[in-house]
Amino acid sequence: MEKKHCLRYFTIADYEKEQKWINDMSRGGWNFVCTNGLIYTFEKGTPGEWNYKIDLPGEQMTEGEVEAYYRFMEECGIEVVHTFKMWRYLRKKAASGDFNTGDNTYVQLAMVNKAYGVATKLTNILLVLFAIIIVAAAVVEQFANGLFAEFMQGFATGVSTSALVALSIILVPITRRLRLRMNELVEEMQVKG
Repeated sequence: MEKKHCLRYFTIADYEKEQKWINDMSRGGWNFVCTNGLIYTFEKGTPGEWNYKIDLPGEQMTEGEVEAYYRFMEECGIEVVHTFKMWRYLRKKAASGDFNTGDNTYVQLAMVNKAYGVATKLTNILLVLFAIIIVAAAVVEQFANGLFAEFMQGFATGVSTSALVALSIILVPITRRLRLRMNELVEEMQVKG
């Protein structure tokens, strides 16, 4: 079967764009197979045969609950095509309808809220890592001397600077975009009232 590999990158805040792109590929006759977060693999198929949706199970769900949920989805004609980290890539026959039927603002808000929770958790982990490394460097500097102290100070500075840069350049804007999207959906729900 003919395969196609595409190099694309989407952040956690871009999952809607990623989902739209995968569905556009499907309408062009390329069925999604898998991704490693950077390279997407597609197989040649019938144009528009499948509709795709990206899902993120709730963090409070146990592994057993997650598995039971996706077994239920399969019984409803929705299959998990691929799992990458916490994301589940789902598909169902286009003939059985779109994933998004009717007013799905609440469903979109729930998904954005889950993604926001993951981004916030990653931000908090980086903040804690940053603080631990700075404290560890200060302790080592007090008790060590010579080359080891210099190495540890340089190492701590490099790692903490990297964590701070990742936090400020990557995660804060992603978290902000997700928060803005949540606000848009809440306003939309209030208008529909």
